[in-house]
Amino acid sequence: MENEEMDSSEQEISVSDLWENIGFHRPLGGFFYKLPLEVLSLGLGFIFAGFLWGILYPFPESMGYRSAIIGIFSLFFQAMDLGTANMMKRFIGESNIKDPKKMVKYIQYFIWYQMWTGLIQTTVIAIYALYYVPESQLTYAIWIMICHSLVQYPGMLRIFYNTLNTLQQYNKTAVLTFIADDIFQRIIEIGFVLVGKYYGIAHPEIGELMGIAIGATVGYYADDFLATIVSAKYFAKVLKGYGFTLRDCFRSDFGKGIFKECFTWGLKSGIPGLLMGFVSYLTMIFWLNNVYQYTTFIALAGIAKVFSNPINYSIDLGGAISESFMNDKKKLASYYVAQAWRYTGLIHGFMFSILILFSFILDDLYICFNLKYYLLSAPFMFPQILRNLQNPFHRISNNILSGTGRINFQMIMQILEAGVTLIFWILIILVFKIPQNAQFITIIWLMSCGDIFIVIGKMLVNYYYIHKHVLKLKIPFYQTFIGPWVSTFIVLGLGYIYYRFIFNPMHLSLNFIIAFIPMVIICFALFPVFLYFPLTCILGSWDDQTMKILKKAYKISGAGKVISYPLYKILTYISKKTPLYNKFTIDDQEAMKELKELMTLKNKTRKEQYKIDIA
Repeated sequence: MENEEMDSSEQEISVSDLWENIGFHRPLGGFFYKLPLEVLSLGLGFIFAGFLWGILYPFPESMGYRSAIIGIFSLFFQAMDLGTANMMKRFIGESNIKDPKKMVKYIQYFIWYQMWTGLIQTTVIAIYALYYVPESQLTYAIWIMICHSLVQYPGMLRIFYNTLNTLQQYNKTAVLTFIADDIFQRIIEIGFVLVGKYYGIAHPEIGELMGIAIGATVGYYADDFLATIVSAKYFAKVLKGYGFTLRDCFRSDFGKGIFKECFTWGLKSGIPGLLMGFVSYLTMIFWLNNVYQYTTFIALAGIAKVFSNPINYSIDLGGAISESFMNDKKKLASYYVAQAWRYTGLIHGFMFSILILFSFILDDLYICFNLKYYLLSAPFMFPQILRNLQNPFHRISNNILSGTGRINFQMIMQILEAGVTLIFWILIILVFKIPQNAQFITIIWLMSCGDIFIVIGKMLVNYYYIHKHVLKLKIPFYQTFIGPWVSTFIVLGLGYIYYRFIFNPMHLSLNFIIAFIPMVIICFALFPVFLYFPLTCILGSWDDQTMKILKKAYKISGAGKVISYPLYKILTYISKKTPLYNKFTIDDQEAMKELKELMTLKNKTRKEQYKIDIA
């Protein structure tokens, strides 16, 4: 088929072509695509945590030991990964448009580097564990160390998934995430933990607690192989559109130029991260050596992190910034940032309201599912939520700096962050000895939010630099914060009324499960579509731009249409009634012009041609 430019109506363009069309509808469509899978994942998580967690992990220390060992070697792993640090979103996004052959060579380099350094890492840790550790206080952790070292070989098991994510193939990555994390990992983890548990019971020299820790470590590694096979099949279909095969990725003909480019970039972008990893390692040592029962605290914090994790949900830009900026489409890159902020604010507000509502019943949830050992994790939840509120916006700033090649500034900021963080923890733990003499609630807030002002300060400086020297940012402040958060507090108020006058009486007169099920349905099915997002529309958080994006997004959202389609219809109706609609819009004409130019360039480098739709 000859290369032709077409401005097609959305009725004429296929779903596959919409996924290949450049635009913010892909990140948003990916978000909706994975929503049903996330809900299913949440349900499986409740089953796993409720009915199986008490059997698999009766002792928090089992997870604490594993977490401590991961922390010990994380610095070493990070150092060995310097040669590929942050290269995916920087190089794959750019070369995907103008030189797909070079994109494949970047993938070749990644696989080659990770497999060789993976051998080195596994060998070094095995020697350390077998010959040095027996003489230390970590004798109990020898087999956890050896098993954990295996995660570094072959070391490239997520390459195909990460490349698909950078290419913004979010429909594929959503399915892969569900298969890998909620099917393969759950099943394999359960199997290995049970084997470890009963082996430990049968062998007192190992013990049940340590047997569980070893089994969990092996289980977390074994599932990656099955996930890689599935992701390779998905990626092979994408490569076909470029005229390449999966076998091309396993060659080593990338040349010295690619090696030097990637390795130099990796060192510049990775060394500051390595320094931050070293600071995290020292901080962990400070806590371990000075705070009694730290392994228990970190296990409890980890459980709370699982429950509070939805506040981290955001629109994943993948390689969109590099794809646009490095191909001289700066207006388009700035447009991506504005939309990412806008939709992140919308998602944030909803997630915050739901998490706060569920925090009211967290203790009852633990008791219902016989997780009495984890009751003390509940106080960690609210501090974790507050700590993570800035994460999506911080990730966007880092994505911009990496995607635009501003590695020197990013390096300086990360070094400063590491230095200030180290000084902070030295003062808090070693000089003033605050956690040693503090009550449990103080330890909770220190572990969760101790460095929050350092992180926020770095994020603000990042955005100041970006606006002054990289992209002229136009942040839709009202649509990101005012409209969504006013809606959030309205939802919270109504949710508390439900909790106080409906949930509690049902719980007391019937039982927790009967009260819990309708609350889940209301919070996750009814609140977003019929309450929260309509409120944001009434308050002016939507305009013609966002509605056009949403219309495209629902068409590619797969099973997510159950949510995205009625949401689009309801918001379309409300938009005609509210006087605040279109009051806070941002001009996108230049960005759309650049989008069309970039899509035309993309078609010139493809074996398959795609209809262009910027409507």
